[in-house]
Amino acid sequence: MKKVLLVVLILLFGAAGYSYYKNFVKPKVVHFHAGFKVYVDGKLQDFSDLKYMHVEPCTTKNAHIDVDEQEMKAHLHDFVGDVAHVHRSNAVWGDLFQNIKFAIDHSKPVLAYINGGKVDDVLHHPIRPYDSLVLIIGKHRDIGSYLKNAVKKDHIVLVEKKSETCGS
Repeated sequence: MKKVLLVVLILLFGAAGYSYYKNFVKPKVVHFHAGFKVYVDGKLQDFSDLKYMHVEPCTTKNAHIDVDEQEMKAHLHDFVGDVAHVHRSNAVWGDLFQNIKFAIDHSKPVLAYINGGKVDDVLHHPIRPYDSLVLIIGKHRDIGSYLKNAVKKDHIVLVEKKSETCGS
């Protein structure tokens, strides 16, 4: 009987702790941008279509909007398909690809470079301001040509200056 009571108490405290965290401890909100290009079998992928975009309803400043925490980590805006918008400090590249619904085919070779340096396990690698990811999946030719075409910081800065959806 004591063991059952102990298990029930542990479950209650666990549920209370989870509820407190979910309702009162908010992830750190940030706002920065990073560039990326994805090549599959040598072909550059185009993520500028509406189906990849984060669309936020326009509201008044004091209106409450339910926020999808996963989507806020990293997403795309304004039909710009090579600059990720990051709004949570714990965002990783896997969050972006999850949010734009791009599944990486791991049956093919996958190479990732951030700012020109090779990276292992890119899906768990944090997104940092002005990073530039080049992701190569499958067959490829000269890696140097892909890296030469990486998103440059000046392009990311230009995108930052443009107004995001609803001016946010």
